[in-house]
Amino acid sequence: MNNREYEYVSAISKAGTLSKAAVELGISQPALTRFLQKEEAEIGTKLFQKIGNRLVLTYAGECYMEHAEQILSIQKKMMTTIHDIAQMDMGRIRIGVPSIRCPYTIFSVIPEYKKKFPSIDIALHENGSNQLEEALKNLSLDVIAVNITKQKDDFLYNKITNEEYVLAVPAGHPLCQEARQDPDRKYPVISPSQMEGLGFIMLERGHRIRQFADTLLDSNHVRWDLSMKARTLETALASVSCGLGCTFSPEVPLRYIRGGKNIRYLSLEAPDTQYEFCLLTRKGAYLPPYMKAFIQIFCDNYEQMTDMNLYE
Repeated sequence: MNNREYEYVSAISKAGTLSKAAVELGISQPALTRFLQKEEAEIGTKLFQKIGNRLVLTYAGECYMEHAEQILSIQKKMMTTIHDIAQMDMGRIRIGVPSIRCPYTIFSVIPEYKKKFPSIDIALHENGSNQLEEALKNLSLDVIAVNITKQKDDFLYNKITNEEYVLAVPAGHPLCQEARQDPDRKYPVISPSQMEGLGFIMLERGHRIRQFADTLLDSNHVRWDLSMKARTLETALASVSCGLGCTFSPEVPLRYIRGGKNIRYLSLEAPDTQYEFCLLTRKGAYLPPYMKAFIQIFCDNYEQMTDMNLYE
């Protein structure tokens, strides 16, 4: 930033003469004289008046210097703030997660992140995946954690892990005994026909998981009963833990779900059950180092947690 004008006028004011000010500034007196003449011509009034052998600020000059000092102070504060951001001594990160991922983010990721970056402000936003993607596209969020089956050109994808949509049933449900073991699958496997007549806890239409559920059940001509409707997946899974029915779910860590110890996951012998769990950032958006660090901590923490077999 060029603050030369303010520095030159301040030097003249403090020195009282053009010759002394020129020496202090390290320029020639003619050059400083030309500068002052040009500055006063552009402003349209005199900044200095000559009292004896000294140059003294006029009232306009006093106002000039008063505002110049404010500008310099603001610029100094701005540069200090930018330096602190660059050094990760301060900053802001706006995170978007579906409600089902919120407990993991709050209890596992954020505490570890704040230990390393205590001065970074964190804003956590809960919403559906479609709404989170729209907010990221509009840059009202910096990073979101969502399930991905098809990538879009607007975003950069940081893959966390491969997951699958599963059937969540109460512990002790007959399907747990009927399911077959498959060395290539994480959970015991059932076929769609085995879900015939089940009572389901369903999310509202328009939710991605409800769309998956309707497609799976309809394409396999499965007749089912509606046990209850739930607004969030967290509520649906909590209801499963109470034995109120079954529900379809991403394989989120059950340790963070109310009653998670009373829930069992079953893999589905059906196409299109796989997806990637990813952290998304806006393509072209600047990612400061502290934001890249958050992404790394989120991914590392999730990998360590799933290695600990916390789903059962």
